[in-house]
Amino acid sequence: MAIPIRTIPERPASAGAADPGRSAVRSFGVFKHRLDRGLDDVRKERLFRELALLLRSGVDPRTVLELLERGQREGPARTVIAVVRGEVVRGSSLSEAMAKASAFTAYERYSVRIGEESGRLSDVFEELADHHADRIAIRRMLRQAFAYPVFVLCITTAVIAFMMNVIVPMFAQVFARSGAELPAVTRAILRLSGLFRTGWPWLLLGVAAVVGGIVLLKRDDRFKGRLERVIWKIPVLGPLQRKTRLARFCRSMAFLLSSGAPLDRALQLSEHMSGSVRLERALERVREQVVRGASLGQALAQHPEFEPSMVAMVGVAEEVKQLDRMFLRLAERYTADVKHRTALLGSVLEPAMILLIAVLVGIVLVAMYLPMFKLSTTF
Repeated sequence: MAIPIRTIPERPASAGAADPGRSAVRSFGVFKHRLDRGLDDVRKERLFRELALLLRSGVDPRTVLELLERGQREGPARTVIAVVRGEVVRGSSLSEAMAKASAFTAYERYSVRIGEESGRLSDVFEELADHHADRIAIRRMLRQAFAYPVFVLCITTAVIAFMMNVIVPMFAQVFARSGAELPAVTRAILRLSGLFRTGWPWLLLGVAAVVGGIVLLKRDDRFKGRLERVIWKIPVLGPLQRKTRLARFCRSMAFLLSSGAPLDRALQLSEHMSGSVRLERALERVREQVVRGASLGQALAQHPEFEPSMVAMVGVAEEVKQLDRMFLRLAERYTADVKHRTALLGSVLEPAMILLIAVLVGIVLVAMYLPMFKLSTTF
């Protein structure tokens, strides 16, 4: 059970003064649609860093929340802190207050719960700040890697749409007047142009329906598990996401074990912190096997979600009683691998997109000019 943070009871407010907890709840009702989306990583990194600094300075938690609330500008960040402070004042633990604020992920809430149970809240907040700093760095790398390819893809789509709506119909009129037999590639492009000009509203509607359906179905754990299984099989993006989840799992296990948590308890909490439905289900079965007496390495080896090299290293660390250090090294290795793969992905995407543009535009041009060459040889 999480240990509630002890705070000094507040003095009763006067009749004209507003209760800060209730005013925070009213503010929360106004901004709830914004809080449900959560704070961004930049604000969370700054918030957790300040929490760690103030707690290490010996400031009591209630004063810490008061100082942070005063230091924030009007907006979601200040509203979230006000809600958390109001719940803590009422006697809730910090992790429970964060859950009621609806702006923190399960990984963050369970991390704070671990800090409450182990008495290492400042270390937990420092870990969370580093976690969001890594997320910011990886996101910036992804943006840098995908910015140019996405721009090129948009330009390519616009060019292809223009050719299908304007250029190809002009050639179609010329071919119709000539009455000559057209090559198969030309006929295919003409049919595609006709479908594009008449069916583009239905195409947009279908894309919107697919996107909306995925967003709604992602709330179902079964669908999330199946979608994750498909994503993990994609050649480049699959290993990238898988290693990201494994890095989060290894980092949480390293922190839990170094805090003195038993192995079964560490696995139970890590289930909710991995951010992956597949890993959560696998870790649940691993924990059951460990409770029955199996070693951690043997239990992990029975599930394909975990890499064989990771299983082997965990088995060795289990023999020498160094599981916490091994999980920390694995987390650092997976994080470095994710950064390397992200940078490599950006260097590969740029020439791939240029080649895609050349192929698409080349096919349309060849399909349109090939009948013209044949007509010129007949006269």
